[in-house]
Amino acid sequence: MTDRPICLLLCIDAAYLRQAGITLASILESNPGKPIDVTLVGSGLTPAQVDSVFAPLGARHPALRLHFREMDPAALPDLPVTRQFSSSIYTRILLDRFIDRSHERVLYLDADTVVSADLTPLWNADLNGAVLGAVRDPFRLDLDAIGFAPDEPYFNSGVLLIDMERWRALDCEARVLDVLVREAHRLPWMDQDALNLALRGQVHFLSPRWNFQPRCADVPAGFLGLSEAEYAALRANPSIVHYTTSHKPWNAGFRVHYSRAFFSVARRAGLGMAPARPRTLSDRLLQAKTWLRWHFPGPFRTLRRIAKPEAAALMYGARAGR
Repeated sequence: MTDRPICLLLCIDAAYLRQAGITLASILESNPGKPIDVTLVGSGLTPAQVDSVFAPLGARHPALRLHFREMDPAALPDLPVTRQFSSSIYTRILLDRFIDRSHERVLYLDADTVVSADLTPLWNADLNGAVLGAVRDPFRLDLDAIGFAPDEPYFNSGVLLIDMERWRALDCEARVLDVLVREAHRLPWMDQDALNLALRGQVHFLSPRWNFQPRCADVPAGFLGLSEAEYAALRANPSIVHYTTSHKPWNAGFRVHYSRAFFSVARRAGLGMAPARPRTLSDRLLQAKTWLRWHFPGPFRTLRRIAKPEAAALMYGARAGR
């Protein structure tokens, strides 16, 4: 793969247009001069809206190639959307309709991620014959809700390295869509749950460095299956931060770890997003709590176990071991 450009897929709608631009800007910063072929699949966007964010990035990075494709909502007649999840979430399932067949693999990233490392090790990762590479999601503790065993590996779909030949050979699009059509009504995380169900046994699990959720900075090392030294290094410098949950840098940055990285990229890229500041006493208390969680994670976990044992057990999980 070293002689081929990184093929990147970003799925965007009006709510995440600028954020996706920040994701791409972070990739370009961390991979200077590297050929990157980006397919932008938009839902409810015009080419002019897309150009307003992405054309300046292309102008500053000659090795970048950008392709915009429009998502036709009619292609998804039987798939549900919610206030939280728009139709753009299904683009990663329909990716074969948008990605040129010359690409042997595709790297998909959610539009709420920031990259701070060379992507070459990820792009060249040996998938050992699996359809895709992904990072285990340690916070999905109700796996029985989708028929998984408690210790069965379940991945977060915000970062996916996909072998397109295997994807086509196993007809993965049809398999995932079949799960969605039959069971979306009972799947809390719809497309992510469907991908996990349809691709059981076909996933190569990657290091958490490639999809590090801010909440991972609050848990014990054992929760992620890491040694203390491994965890300390990863916590200090994750390669891809994925801002999961409804708390994002742009709506509650004062309570989200790694928000500074997001806004630093936004500022340098000229994308004009500013952090939401704490306005109320409650906000300031949450800001202080976030600071304590970051600087004193061990004592904070101890206090939480004493004050809120049930919440701590849920947050840190039995896998933590301590």
